[in-house]
Amino acid sequence: MAKKSNSNAYRKLVRVLIVLFVLLALCAAGYVLVDQSVKTQEEENIRSAAEENARLEEQYQQAKAEEAAKQAQGESVQWPAAKQTGWDVVDLTEFPVNNTFNATVTRQEMLLGGMMLLNHWHSVPQDFPESELVGVHSTDKTIQVSSSSVKLFPAAVTALSETLQAAKDAGFEGYIIDEGFRSNDTQTANYEKEAAKYAERLTGDALVEKVRQTVNVPGTSEYQSGFSFRIDRYKKGDTEFMNQKFQNMEMSDWLLAHSWEYGIVFRFPVQGYPNATVSDKSYKTGESKKLSVYRYVGKGNAAVMHAMDFCMEEYIEYLMAHPHVAVYENGTLKYEIVRTPGGDTPGMDATVKISRSAKDYSVSMDNCGGIITVMGY
Repeated sequence: MAKKSNSNAYRKLVRVLIVLFVLLALCAAGYVLVDQSVKTQEEENIRSAAEENARLEEQYQQAKAEEAAKQAQGESVQWPAAKQTGWDVVDLTEFPVNNTFNATVTRQEMLLGGMMLLNHWHSVPQDFPESELVGVHSTDKTIQVSSSSVKLFPAAVTALSETLQAAKDAGFEGYIIDEGFRSNDTQTANYEKEAAKYAERLTGDALVEKVRQTVNVPGTSEYQSGFSFRIDRYKKGDTEFMNQKFQNMEMSDWLLAHSWEYGIVFRFPVQGYPNATVSDKSYKTGESKKLSVYRYVGKGNAAVMHAMDFCMEEYIEYLMAHPHVAVYENGTLKYEIVRTPGGDTPGMDATVKISRSAKDYSVSMDNCGGIITVMGY
């Protein structure tokens, strides 16, 4: 009996062990299956996430390309309408320049751009490029000058030549350039000579103010800009012609009415001078003397100054308040003008944005902390 009992117990133990082994095997198999399922799901999740990210990236790039295309075609902005007759200046301050590229402009190029303001409050920059001045008559033999020493910057000579040729075509000849660039040494000598007249009874600010009525403080004279010149009439041997005052002649009226078309403006308008159509700007220019001084500023700038009856000071103030404008003639875009901060640091180049639609462009510092970019169309 004892042997049979032991045998039954052994069989039971074997059966239990077999059951446990089977259960363990099933658990192991289940673990493997579950683990495989989890890994498969993780891989599926990663794949799905990658596909979704790729889809979103493709949508983003497509949207970005579409927006860039719209901007390039000017579809994303709608400028205000311009008048269809005459000259019109449209304020675009709230609008960017469309479809641009970056252009690097050197400090010297900005100094030679034409809009460098000189007056009682703004003096000649320390890096003024005097070496770039050229003899007016030696550059263009058709321009009469009072002396071979009369000099201007090349852009001013070119504009002056175009102006005088147009005047000749209109029937007016006999203009002469009495004076162009004036060196600081010459301006200083003129100033000291004038100051000596009052030195015995005036000193300090009182002396300066008295002298300034006739001669500007060295460094602040318009003649030191290299863009300005004094103009008169001259015909050798023509007594009747020479007996007339230039400002009373039709050739003076023509110059005042048309020089802006070639980028040249009358610099110091005072009431009724040089003719009755002129309004006073001395409160802006600080200059009340009657001077036959004209100044090169560039065609785009001159067009705005003419259309809005601005002197240089008023024009720069206008651009400070309206730094992006478009200039139209009879509804056709002629110029786009942008003023941005900068341009006053010697040796410092600047980067400006230029519309790819523009035919040409010019850039100038204004000596008031700004850079004026004019794009022509």
